[in-house]
Amino acid sequence: MDMKYDDKYHLHLGYYENNCDYESIAYKRLSEDVWDVFFDNEQYGLEKTIEVKELSLEGIGTRIFSISGNDLTYETGVKRFEKWLAMQKII
Repeated sequence: MDMKYDDKYHLHLGYYENNCDYESIAYKRLSEDVWDVFFDNEQYGLEKTIEVKELSLEGIGTRIFSISGNDLTYETGVKRFEKWLAMQKII
């Protein structure tokens, strides 16, 4: 089953501390109250640490995690993104 997203509901999440500049993008699923967050390792010259079978969107990146809820605040998204970057030893 293909995942469908509403392009009107997306959020850019960035980490800009310690001379870093990493961005991900979150898309809201049409079918449920879930936001999928995507990151493009290749854009930053980073080795992929995500499973090959994980969902990827051309030009956007690979899904790195999902957040449940109808609304996603920038603060919540950025905290989760920063945690993911740290877990992957990117920061």
